[in-house]
Amino acid sequence: MEDVINEVLKKENIPYGKIIKATSGFTNLVYFIDDKLVIKMSKDENTKKKIDKEISIYKNVMLDFMPKYITSGKMQDYTYLIISKVKGDSLYSIWHKLSDNERQNCVKQIANILKVFNSQNTEFLDEEYKDYDWVECLSNELKSKIESLALMGCDISFLKDYIVEQLPLILAENDYGLVYNDAHFDNFIYNNGTLKLIDFDRVRVCPIDFEMLIFKTMCDIPSKFASEADEDNINNEDYKDIFEWFKNEYPEMFKNQYIDQRISLYQFNYLIGQAIKCNDKEWINNLLNKFKI
Repeated sequence: MEDVINEVLKKENIPYGKIIKATSGFTNLVYFIDDKLVIKMSKDENTKKKIDKEISIYKNVMLDFMPKYITSGKMQDYTYLIISKVKGDSLYSIWHKLSDNERQNCVKQIANILKVFNSQNTEFLDEEYKDYDWVECLSNELKSKIESLALMGCDISFLKDYIVEQLPLILAENDYGLVYNDAHFDNFIYNNGTLKLIDFDRVRVCPIDFEMLIFKTMCDIPSKFASEADEDNINNEDYKDIFEWFKNEYPEMFKNQYIDQRISLYQFNYLIGQAIKCNDKEWINNLLNKFKI
């Protein structure tokens, strides 16, 4: 792989000394160039699509809190993206060390970052990443889950009723925008009180309150998105106030009268999918019973 990277860097006239492979947390092959640049590479068709999406985002959404786009292209069978390396530590890794004031400042920055990102022009993004019929999108996703749950012998009659009676009501009004769709603390990099955002391969166009799927799930289950190295730092008590702080900083996201039901739906749809993949009957039953209430 380093031979291909050498060719890329030569082609792009980028001088370098060391090439170091990133150790975890990435969909693609990721390497650090002299601790100054990041190169993401893929030759798998699915991950190539994600890199292509990121390239499009970096070329069209240039914001101070994002890594700087350097270049991109193709080499042999690989698609590559080169960006600046953001200095600092993941917010997960230092959250337990911060004071309440420092934590509130971080949440304020997160709210402002997402607010700015949600307001960006979306025309550049491929149509496959745009979900403007939100009722149909969530209905289809739930129906797919229902099929799997039925095969597992679960009582899903209430879910069928929910799709017909409740879902169209709570999803009728939507404020669409460019949604980052991965807002947990491993993707926010902290450096001397300032945050930057990394990794844009999950971006989509949909209602902006969908940002709360990952963010609130992290607040509810803090260890869920943490790397193995950060798991020992997680104390649930340190995360209990984050969601309320965020709501105060980004009230526009919570103006829908059905916001609580919407976020509950997003979380259920996401978690029940994971429980089905794990074939965890106890987890599935707990999620179904909680969602019935």
